Amino acid sequence: MNAAQDPEDLDLAARAAVTIGRPADALRLLWLAPDTLPRIMSHFADVEPIDERVAQWSMEAPLGRTLRWRTQIEEKASDHLAWTSLDGADVPNAGALQFAPAPGDRGTEVTLDVRFDPPGGLIGEGVAKLFHVVPREMVLKALYNFRALALTGEIPTTEPQPAARNGGMDK
Repeated sequence: MNAAQDPEDLDLAARAAVTIGRPADALRLLWLAPDTLPRIMSHFADVEPIDERVAQWSMEAPLGRTLRWRTQIEEKASDHLAWTSLDGADVPNAGALQFAPAPGDRGTEVTLDVRFDPPGGLIGEGVAKLFHVVPREMVLKALYNFRALALTGEIPTTEPQPAARNGGMDK
């Protein structure tokens, strides 16, 4: 980052919420299931669970670079999960997931917060540009995928469908 650019101007944090017609305890267990993060975050990064609390993340960056980091989940309370990246992360980050009763007894309101803290220098500046819009889109898509998975057991996709060439992004 250059000295004139305030890190807060980069908007590398995002928050979004969604209501899911399921009980909080079932949603919490689903989020912690080993195959959930790889499925709901596949639009953003490859996630490989290492154990029940640690996951290895990797994502493609500009100039053919792959960014990697590990996260560790900390259970704060029955209605709150948090995670942070471990030392050595290419892109330090942190996040939190909160579960609250939805108004009108309609299930659970799930709120996802994510914050990325790219390193300094030219690499950090490039990562910051890459992530400038990504946190908001990542959070929204992750919650959309999580809600679909919780309600139907599937995440809608056009990936393997021949009629949706290029993932539905025909030119």
